Amino acid sequence: MSRVNLDQLPLDDELVAEYLQQNPDFFTRFAYLVEQLKIPHQQRGSVSLVELSLERMRDKIALLETEISDLLAVASHNERIFRVYVDLLPQLLRCTDFISLQDKLCQAMVEQLGLSQLSLRLNKAHLSLTQELEPFSLSAEQLENFWITRLSHEGHYFGRLSKGELGLLFARQEQAQSVAIMPLGERARFGVLAAASREADHYVAGMDGLLLGQLCEVIATLLPTLVGCDAQ
Repeated sequence: MSRVNLDQLPLDDELVAEYLQQNPDFFTRFAYLVEQLKIPHQQRGSVSLVELSLERMRDKIALLETEISDLLAVASHNERIFRVYVDLLPQLLRCTDFISLQDKLCQAMVEQLGLSQLSLRLNKAHLSLTQELEPFSLSAEQLENFWITRLSHEGHYFGRLSKGELGLLFARQEQAQSVAIMPLGERARFGVLAAASREADHYVAGMDGLLLGQLCEVIATLLPTLVGCDAQ
């Protein structure tokens, strides 16, 4: 093969790159170039195209393995939650009053799933609350504010809260580093469920709220029977 004077050819980097993209079999047809080409490497000086390709492939495989491990961890966590919910639902259906409902929820969510706190806050504008249940209540205005500021965008809220908001929902604010707030009924008609974790990244924006949302639908269905409706 005669040697070509590349300086006389009308080539530039973009043309070479475009040619290689349009001819992906180039290095198959000119395999001897693969070992001869040397690619600058930040840590290892110059390496061959084969070495560089293998290194990038290993990096991609390592990334995929990490992603698969993360997916398996999430799947395992969701399966655990699902199993707890499956056992919990029949217990909730057998509850005859609000206090027993709250106790069953706390037992499952705190003792079995490791949350720091769980609370139900009832809407005293729509439920008939006895004096015993007053500590579990919020005003219609307070619930409307939660709906507007936290719940209206996605229908639930995962993340952090201000001290004032935490004070309305939890007895131990220092143990609520991240929280989940779910409405009970349409537009939080009957109140909200609030779950707290000691871990700041346990509840974060963008998490799927499907399982917790389905649990709250069951609770919202039970509340009018257990507490009684005061207004329509």
